[in-house]
Amino acid sequence: MAFREVDDDLWEIVRKYLPPTKPHIDRPRCDPRRLFGGILYILSAGCNWRDVPANYGIKSTVHRYHLELSEKGMYQAIFLELFRSGYEIRKIDLSHCATDTKDIPAKKGDRPAMMAIKR
Repeated sequence: MAFREVDDDLWEIVRKYLPPTKPHIDRPRCDPRRLFGGILYILSAGCNWRDVPANYGIKSTVHRYHLELSEKGMYQAIFLELFRSGYEIRKIDLSHCATDTKDIPAKKGDRPAMMAIKR
């Protein structure tokens, strides 16, 4: 699955639910759009936070922003709005799913467990 950057349509929906940026005296704050893009990159690529590309910001900043959104329940509000608005994400394909066999242990002597979703 190829990662897609946050487009303008998605950003207009997401932006309403993000916490306002606080005034800051020292260095300028990171762009929330870049941080959100970094979060989506990590979640869609399935990699570690330390592997976030530098163009999304510092890994600790992206991770801290993710924790803030998660703790404040922003993801649920964003996903509900995306669902209501009919935004087509085109990123999730459930026609083929698999799970790790450690999630479904096989009884002794049985074949390893496999799970597949059929249409």
